[in-house]
Amino acid sequence: MSGQARVEAVAVLALCVQLAPLSTARAAQANPAAAAQTKPSLTQPALPMRTVEGRVLRPAGAEAAPLAGVMVTIHRVNRKGGEPLDSVRTDRAGRYTFRYRASEDTSSIYFVSASYADIAYFSPPLRDPVVRGDDADITVFDTTSAPVPIHRRGRHIVVSALDPNGRRGVIEVYELSNDTSVTRIARDSSAVWEAAIPSDASGFRVGEGDVSADAIIAGNGRVRVVAPLAPGIKQLSFSYDVEGKSFPVSIPAERETSVLEVLIEDPRGTATGGGIAEVDPVSVDSRTFRRFLARDVPANGVVRVDVPRGSPLARGRYIMIVALALGAAMLVVLARAVMRRGGPRREVQAIPEWANDPERLARRIAALDAEFEKVVQPSDEARETYEIKRAELKARLAEALTKRVARR
Repeated sequence: MSGQARVEAVAVLALCVQLAPLSTARAAQANPAAAAQTKPSLTQPALPMRTVEGRVLRPAGAEAAPLAGVMVTIHRVNRKGGEPLDSVRTDRAGRYTFRYRASEDTSSIYFVSASYADIAYFSPPLRDPVVRGDDADITVFDTTSAPVPIHRRGRHIVVSALDPNGRRGVIEVYELSNDTSVTRIARDSSAVWEAAIPSDASGFRVGEGDVSADAIIAGNGRVRVVAPLAPGIKQLSFSYDVEGKSFPVSIPAERETSVLEVLIEDPRGTATGGGIAEVDPVSVDSRTFRRFLARDVPANGVVRVDVPRGSPLARGRYIMIVALALGAAMLVVLARAVMRRGGPRREVQAIPEWANDPERLARRIAALDAEFEKVVQPSDEARETYEIKRAELKARLAEALTKRVARR
């Protein structure tokens, strides 16, 4: 099972619990007539059976040791919601087996989950009728609050054109890698990971990524992550505004960085220092960004970004769409800022790539549910915000599943 798949195992179990309808028995008690109508006809062909056989493993030195007695659950998620299908405990060899019948809804997605040390881990989506071996194995990890190295595999900085208010929006995207065999958790109020941002940055916003917005905190020129970071790679993104007159801005690497990328939406903008060099520009949606790239930036490296103090873009709507290409290691990140001349400023997110991916949408709903469940006594405002976000994600999930079925 890949590190990325392990990292993506956030909390689909919470999704299934939150979305699960009444069990068949309860539904039958509530509406016997409807239950009778849902019984399959003897003349209808039986739906095909599917099989998944795997193991639950925990790293032990250079090997992976099987875990016995771990509860494993198989889940189904589709446009109607989600539900656990079956559960079983692993045997002495850490093995589990499920035979389940495919749903008539061809948009259904199937996962297998295992919980260890209060953290849920999941298999990749079960796409084939029979899944065995590595694709079905689930690796779980011990946790630690002791310092473990979190490597910066990628850092991407996007500097937008000057807006009508004399500010430049800055987007930062990180790919963080935990190359150990333990999940790093925060101790008390300490951060699992942190980085510097300009001291005069304003309007801090958390973007889409693998870390919950509630777990990313900004203040005093620092961004801090307090969420657990499991082995593998996680992506996080955030944005903020900087006054145009504050440039040039010096950006310290602070930690060794495998790939550092700077995109500047200004034909006169430059980035220097830290071994960075200009490469071919990036053009997206008729907009061009100068692109600067550095590899293996040392911890003491500093990049200086300079953009001239020019006039803002003279148009009613200002749209920034950024594509960050990273070859084999780079990921694609989209962001959009919309401005209205003479009116109040507001931010509108572009429809990102994950919005059309049912599996990623399911994981996002699960993560949202898991975070909300941690709040003992949520306020009415917090509950309303949660319900709005969840409804939006559920609508996107239904739309994405519908599009997938239509393409088949």
